[in-house]
Amino acid sequence: MPSSDYKQGIQLFSQGEQINHISFITKGVVAAAFNGRAFRFEQGDILGICDLGTGIYGNTYTAVSDVTVFSYPYNGIDALEKLFHGSADLAQLAVNSVCHQITEFLKYRSLLKNEAEKAYILITQMYPAYENLCNKYALSIKKLPAMLTLTQPGQDDPVEAWTNDFYMEIKNLESDLRKSFFYRHPGISSGFFHRGTKDMLQILQSIKGYQEYLQGLTRVLLHNSGHDLFSIVSELHFESINFKDADATVGEIITQLTDCISKMTYVNKEYFTQRLDAYNKNIEAKRTNQELVDTPTSEGLKQSLADSLEVILAYSGLPDETCNKFARAVREYTKLTDRNSSEETAYKLRKELTQDFYELYRPVLLKSLNDPAVPTIIKMFLNFGYVDATLAGHDNADYLYSIADALVGNKAMEVYTVMEWMAAIYKGEKEPSRDDFNMDYAAHIREEKAHGRIDAAEEARRMSDLDAKVQFELENVFPIANKVTFGRISIFCPLFSSSNAQRGLESSMVSPESIKQALDEIREIDYSAFYREVMYTNIEAGIPREMVHLEVLPEIVLMPNVGTRCVMWQEMNGRDRTSRSRAFVPMFMLEDLKIWIMRIVAEFRWEYIKRIQGSRWGDITDPSITSEYFDYLQFYRNNRELSMEVKATVKTELVRARNNYKSVFVANYLEWLQYESKGSPRLNKFARKILFEYCPFPESVREKLSLNPQYADLLKKHGLKTTQREKHLTNVMQKITKAGQEVPKELVNEMEYTKI
Repeated sequence: MPSSDYKQGIQLFSQGEQINHISFITKGVVAAAFNGRAFRFEQGDILGICDLGTGIYGNTYTAVSDVTVFSYPYNGIDALEKLFHGSADLAQLAVNSVCHQITEFLKYRSLLKNEAEKAYILITQMYPAYENLCNKYALSIKKLPAMLTLTQPGQDDPVEAWTNDFYMEIKNLESDLRKSFFYRHPGISSGFFHRGTKDMLQILQSIKGYQEYLQGLTRVLLHNSGHDLFSIVSELHFESINFKDADATVGEIITQLTDCISKMTYVNKEYFTQRLDAYNKNIEAKRTNQELVDTPTSEGLKQSLADSLEVILAYSGLPDETCNKFARAVREYTKLTDRNSSEETAYKLRKELTQDFYELYRPVLLKSLNDPAVPTIIKMFLNFGYVDATLAGHDNADYLYSIADALVGNKAMEVYTVMEWMAAIYKGEKEPSRDDFNMDYAAHIREEKAHGRIDAAEEARRMSDLDAKVQFELENVFPIANKVTFGRISIFCPLFSSSNAQRGLESSMVSPESIKQALDEIREIDYSAFYREVMYTNIEAGIPREMVHLEVLPEIVLMPNVGTRCVMWQEMNGRDRTSRSRAFVPMFMLEDLKIWIMRIVAEFRWEYIKRIQGSRWGDITDPSITSEYFDYLQFYRNNRELSMEVKATVKTELVRARNNYKSVFVANYLEWLQYESKGSPRLNKFARKILFEYCPFPESVREKLSLNPQYADLLKKHGLKTTQREKHLTNVMQKITKAGQEVPKELVNEMEYTKI
């Protein structure tokens, strides 16, 4: 039994290292972090008990003091029985070590469990209390999305209820009693050790579960975005403090909340102190100027929404004359019995408001980009076009207020609110969109230089000027995209009005999740929709040139309106074929979102190929989806494959599309996804052949269509094409393997794509 000595600070074993010995500590202290929590192991403990089943150390063990370790060869956990039969003392040490380590883990688990249960109870009781007080003081309620998904702690806890008492009581047995039970009973010792290692893994899994749960609860209580339970209750206190008894009532809740947060394991103490200090400073200042008034009525306009327009105008910093002019126009617009009227007076007022709205929007947005605490009303203005509660409708305004602070896009899904999108441009994370003349920012600057409006030095400066890029997006893209997504061009006005909210806001609101769901459902049918064909070169692997497919999903920006249509704005960024396309979608959608997402996918397919093909986009000698559709629609009258009846149908399609070939393709694409994919033919065989070639269905759909004879030839052709491609890729990969090299992931991914 060899021994090894380690100096303080030395690592005995590293995470991921193979376990070759059972190591007993005979002197000193060793520490290891399990899920971020450091545990100490002392004389008599075995290192890595919980990892014996896997044979790999799951943690790094470090000497806290000078340490001596005795080691026994380890050949698998089942071989321990022989070791225990050979040494009763060793078996007794193993039993004691299991008891010690498990009970330490169980104590820590109990701390986490108790903390989670207390925090859960406080949150689930405090948020309803907050809602009641908001109603009492006629203040708008702010939503916490996390409340919708909040579950009781320990629902997936793998540790059974008896486990804690079982090991705790064995650990607390008198030493002689425990020894008399296990000593010289290797079968019992071995069984206990086996069971203990398995239970230890479950306990550690339970600990990890409670840690993750507490981290989630901590974000509900105190989130780095500033929108959390602490912020909304603090705001309630600040806004209600002038009402009789409100200071004491809300103050008591604040005390309970801050006491809970201060004791949470995963709270950033420094951040909490900053937030708490800011709250105390603000509330004391409000108390100094306190003038008690009666509690307001809970009916009608909420106190939080009073003077919304004045808040926005003050934030903008615009001259009083400009602010007063806009305020007068808003009041006139609000008083109209029919805000969407086609009469000259209403039309001129909407036009005036539109111009003034964007003049106001610009300074408000630019200021918000550097404001660490943007007011809720300002977020409503920027993300929804909200300016006044009466204009929006009190219920609508209340709902917008409730979601404004919690509203976020999803960068992982490439879905952005307008505020997030402008901030991404401002930070240099995204490039501005192309303007309505199809000119990007760089081309716009070069044109300015070409016309002598700026010199070479100014051109170079503007190319990297983030403020100028935001201004470009605000002036050349945002107003047009906002109007187009609104859909009803003749009555467009960017101010949020109850006259445009024809459906409930909650049901019509577009979320990153709803966009993802629509895209996923489309990609399950048209799997190649967002795949780009790019050239791959790897000289080291012997691949001089190979075309592979890369999926690039679009960027989607939620526009501040209640709209009826989505628009594919640009198919790529600049000349980079692998850059993301960009689409604009209303924040609140009155039409079927999935249908409109289908339309923008169709538009992307057409515009991307048109951009790649350039002037040859309609040249049938260079086959593509655009050139084949161009040829098919231009010469359908002479197409002998089409009957007279089908030709009449094609003519009707062209008339309906005003002879726009892209519009015909978009309509056919929708039928392709909605009906043809289900084996319900709607297209003529020529259109079907083109779509099957360039927008193929996945294997699951093709298998169902194989029962329909109308698809037989198309399926056969597609099968031959994919077989040839698979054979080619297989040959390339075999060649690389024979050369002793690893097959690049790009080829592996391409093979998977080919087999879809």
